[in-house]
Amino acid sequence: MPKQKIAAWLVHLYTASGGVLGMFALYWAAQGQPRQAFALLGVAMLIDGTDGILARKVDVRKILPNFDGAMIDNVIDVLTYVWVPVFIMASQNLLPSVVWTAVPVLAALYAYGQTNMKTDDAFFLGFPSYWNGIALYLYWLHPQPVVAVLMVVIPGIFTFIPTRYLYPSKNPLFSKTNWTLALMWTALVGYLLTKEEPDPRLVLISLAYPIFYLLSSFYVDWCIRHGKRFATR
Repeated sequence: MPKQKIAAWLVHLYTASGGVLGMFALYWAAQGQPRQAFALLGVAMLIDGTDGILARKVDVRKILPNFDGAMIDNVIDVLTYVWVPVFIMASQNLLPSVVWTAVPVLAALYAYGQTNMKTDDAFFLGFPSYWNGIALYLYWLHPQPVVAVLMVVIPGIFTFIPTRYLYPSKNPLFSKTNWTLALMWTALVGYLLTKEEPDPRLVLISLAYPIFYLLSSFYVDWCIRHGKRFATR
């Protein structure tokens, strides 16, 4: 087998490893060990953020034209960004009623049902189903019931609003800042997950990256809609 094909299959195997991690995350969540589950979801998220870069570098579409890695990626994403986090929300009683878990489920199904969920100009269209992050902060913060409901309802509504969200692994806009903050966030979250009772101040500090991601996405979308120029760093 040519070296190019071996490299391409290894990239697909790398992508598929995220699905294995997602399965084990579901296992740990079912065992009442959400911290272990979130840790595995974090590794799966890191794989998801880098496998596309590797795939484009190896040019897997050209080398293996009859095997669709993007389809595998979507299947894994639904597991690790939706089903496992929603299961954690329900099993850990992170929402006032399990009925509220219908919001992220329906929102995610709508998101993945869109043919242009990932736009031709490399954006996500509508809230990109980061329910793993929302479940994580529900778990850490244990907000009041009304706040907890808003933490799923607001992103759920944003799913149906065709706003552009940055796609750091494909879109160059703010990519350097995004990657830098994302790696810092990953390291901090990894540290916090080693603690049974993490420092609330560090949990709040960790919100800096999600807030930056949302604000920069809204800024870019506003600029595009109004024909404004913006920085690309």
